[in-house]
Amino acid sequence: MKKWLSLLLPCIMIAMCPAYARDLDVVFIPKSRDQDFWTFMRQGVDRAVQEEGGVRLTWRGPAHNDDIESQIQIVRIYSRPGVDAIVIASTDRARLAEPVRQAVAQGIKVVAVDSALDGNAHANFVTTDNVAAGRLAAERLAGLLNRQGSVAVLRTVPGSGSTDERANGFIDYLKKHAPQMTVVDAYGGGTRGKATRSAGRLLEQFPQLDGIFAVNESSTDGMLRALRQAGLAGKKKFLGFDTTDFLLDGLRKQEIHGLVVQDPRQMGYLAMKAAVAAARGTATKPQLILTEAVMVTLENYQEPEIQALLIP
Repeated sequence: MKKWLSLLLPCIMIAMCPAYARDLDVVFIPKSRDQDFWTFMRQGVDRAVQEEGGVRLTWRGPAHNDDIESQIQIVRIYSRPGVDAIVIASTDRARLAEPVRQAVAQGIKVVAVDSALDGNAHANFVTTDNVAAGRLAAERLAGLLNRQGSVAVLRTVPGSGSTDERANGFIDYLKKHAPQMTVVDAYGGGTRGKATRSAGRLLEQFPQLDGIFAVNESSTDGMLRALRQAGLAGKKKFLGFDTTDFLLDGLRKQEIHGLVVQDPRQMGYLAMKAAVAAARGTATKPQLILTEAVMVTLENYQEPEIQALLIP
């Protein structure tokens, strides 16, 4: 008996020791696979995983940020025993709420990142202050137009929390600080191609537009392409959101007059840290964690602190 106890005791001690616990299984579900924004965010996520140790990461998202059904299905696939936490940038704040609630009911910790989720099932929300980012774009565009004229907002898809907050912050600022300006409010779709076609129709329907604000990477990309196709690039004041080589080329050519740029690396880093803390039971109360956005212009884009936000 003593012999068997001496053999079993080390095994029991190992099983009870946190240092020998199994790796955490964390699933990260971005909005899409077709935007550079998520490349930046993955870098922050990977840094957090390396720092934490003992984390096995699965990264899986839909092809495009308007493929809501695919994202719902991904959440359901990973709502299973063995998954400790899910980090999700929801494509639709309302429709993803129930799948997330079901995941949490199975004991999985959920952290929202970038885009809001309805309900209170998730443990944390890490995001840009999107309303403030929209106001930042409105302030610059209003200044460029001397607070006069007609402008358009090109959104992505209804229900996208982050982009709708940017658009609403933009519109609210103009209502308060430049009430004489008129605003055309339109949805462009969730891919570059859809945004390009929607932007082209918008420019044809409202040729009198003096300025435009596009609320994310795909809508900014689509609007720039539509402006070039219509021979209007550089002729209308254009503010965009996020960054790619293509968009920076537009900035350098003065076809884009400002890009509101987030810090997706930091968002990804903080979201993964929050997910690990929640899964390990070391998190404090649920909280909103905000990161800032900056206005990138032709005048400041070469500054070192700005360059760090522009290069994946």
